[in-house]
Amino acid sequence: MATYQTARLGPGRHDGPGAVVCIMELAAMLSGERFSDHPISVCPVVGSLMRAYNDNIDDRRRQDLYRYAAEAVFTRRDFSLQRRRAQLAIAWARDRYAARGGLLRRIPATPSPDNGPNEIAYYVMGSLGRRRRFRNRPGWWSDEAHAGLMAMVDEMVALGTEPEPEPAPAPAELAQATAQPLSDPLVVDDSLRGELVEQPA
Repeated sequence: MATYQTARLGPGRHDGPGAVVCIMELAAMLSGERFSDHPISVCPVVGSLMRAYNDNIDDRRRQDLYRYAAEAVFTRRDFSLQRRRAQLAIAWARDRYAARGGLLRRIPATPSPDNGPNEIAYYVMGSLGRRRRFRNRPGWWSDEAHAGLMAMVDEMVALGTEPEPEPAPAPAELAQATAQPLSDPLVVDDSLRGELVEQPA
């Protein structure tokens, strides 16, 4: 039986661990989950994009994706992080559409209960051009585009590993005041005695 150490990446979905698996099936194997191309531990935005790219890229470049099987594991966090990753992917694809000088398709919305991340993955794939018909046009499904997409995925994954922000330092005067011992609040300055006049009822 093939393991994650011997499996090779290939397109499509597979029935079980074998000599060839897709990128997300390999992620499921690495995380110890049930064999699937939709591992629970992977962010849906990252998973959809990697599945689409795995299935559409040529075999030589597909093997470059191997490391993302490990890096994608445990990227699933809260919904706000999914939105940030989706916004990053949409912006990257929008820039590629603009660089090609072509007409933009309708830009997908960020994930919502009615709109899954698959639409975003298709939008990113579309930004790379029509692979077969225009395979000789510079920049379309080229090594440059491949490197750019992988760099974008690196950035998406890194969004979930940001360090917690440090608390803002206290103002200097506040720090100085807190360093001084407090007066006994029960001690009343004698100079203030007699200053208060009781008002008649």
